[in-house]
Amino acid sequence: MVAAAAPDRPGARERLLDAAEARLLEQGPAGLVLDAVARDAGVSKGGLLYHFPSKSELVDGLVERMLEGFEDEQRHQATRDDGPGRWTRAYLGTTVDEAGAPAGSSARLMAGILACIGADAKRLAPLRSAFQRWQERLENDGLDPGTATLVRLAADGLWLSQLLGLPRLDDSLMGRIVDALREMTRP
Repeated sequence: MVAAAAPDRPGARERLLDAAEARLLEQGPAGLVLDAVARDAGVSKGGLLYHFPSKSELVDGLVERMLEGFEDEQRHQATRDDGPGRWTRAYLGTTVDEAGAPAGSSARLMAGILACIGADAKRLAPLRSAFQRWQERLENDGLDPGTATLVRLAADGLWLSQLLGLPRLDDSLMGRIVDALREMTRP
């Protein structure tokens, strides 16, 4: 007789990252307290320190997971598309939604992560590397590289405006901007 498989439960490392992300989203950087993250994840503090020996390494884990998630979502969107501009459309769709707001909770999460990282250039290296990889992909997407880059920069600007809490544009105008950007990705 075969026993029924237990439901999948994320491992301790993933539960810790989930808890840290939730605390960053709910409370900002001040909420990223190791004891609280461990408690929220149902892991001992020693277990947390086994996976993430310091708060800095926990933040680095959040950055790595966020970048992997962004990459995975781009890949998913690009595989559902066809032809030139598919990676540029995937970048746009992964960065902002139809109304021009940041996709998912990405801006709030990045705000918390950046507040934790500060101006430490070494710790910003994974972000810089990911953006370089995405830029190269867009430059080779079958569109004019300048057009693809313009779409990326505009999407980044919409996303960054939300991150910084800059005044939001009228919904109608925002929708027209996103539509115009999407149209630019069609050769």
